[in-house]
Amino acid sequence: MREYLHNRKFLRNFLTRLVAAEVLVVLFGKYGPEIGVKFGILWLLAMTPFILYLYREEWQKFSKVYSPREADRIATNLLMVRYMIGFIPITAALLGRWFDGNLIVLGLTGFLFALLAAKLLTDAGYPLSREEREKILKAQFA
Repeated sequence: MREYLHNRKFLRNFLTRLVAAEVLVVLFGKYGPEIGVKFGILWLLAMTPFILYLYREEWQKFSKVYSPREADRIATNLLMVRYMIGFIPITAALLGRWFDGNLIVLGLTGFLFALLAAKLLTDAGYPLSREEREKILKAQFA
């Protein structure tokens, strides 16, 4: 049963990330490679304080429920997924210029980003089940 839920979570994470990654890769690789690098760097610079704040808060929240090592692994996986959003336009813009907007290369790039994000999110246990959410809420307010 646990393997079935793990596979369902992976499939859900993969499909949702696939749409987002493919849209970003095609947008910045095929139609806007000149702004992809600028957008990615600007996004990373603007979002870093917020992402690091979320990392700290999530680590504190998860460390009340899980062991510190497990909490660190979950929070780090979520941190990497959030930073990937800024690296997708940079990678797409560079590959779009090098391969002249080849949709096959860009499609594979989006597929790989979605696969990596789904793996990281599934290892972190996302999306959380109702029981996991209740357990975390009880630990937060206890």
